[in-house]
Amino acid sequence: MGQIRNILPEVMGRHRIKQTALAEAAGLRYATVNALYNGKTERVDFSTLAAVLDGLSVLTGERYTVADLLEYTPADEAETAEVLADHPSVLERIARLEQGAVRLIPIEEVAAKDGLKR
Repeated sequence: MGQIRNILPEVMGRHRIKQTALAEAAGLRYATVNALYNGKTERVDFSTLAAVLDGLSVLTGERYTVADLLEYTPADEAETAEVLADHPSVLERIARLEQGAVRLIPIEEVAAKDGLKR
């Protein structure tokens, strides 16, 4: 199953918006904004989402859409991310490969070096 990630904290951080300011601009209770900000909600009413978007627009002068607050990751990518999160050494190895700090050795080269037949 794919995953949806709340990126409201990143948007607010980028504009240095305080939770209290968003709550006031959106006409929402502080507890509602705090729960959204901290990912403590499982569902969000459309009216609440619209209020958050309106509040962000008022505070920043920019127009926001739902896509600016939620990020969808398809199932296959989400599963890969979960596996990699459980094995950080894999990510470190990939980074070292990308930096050119190490290289992959083809099995044929290893076999030839060790005198093995493949």
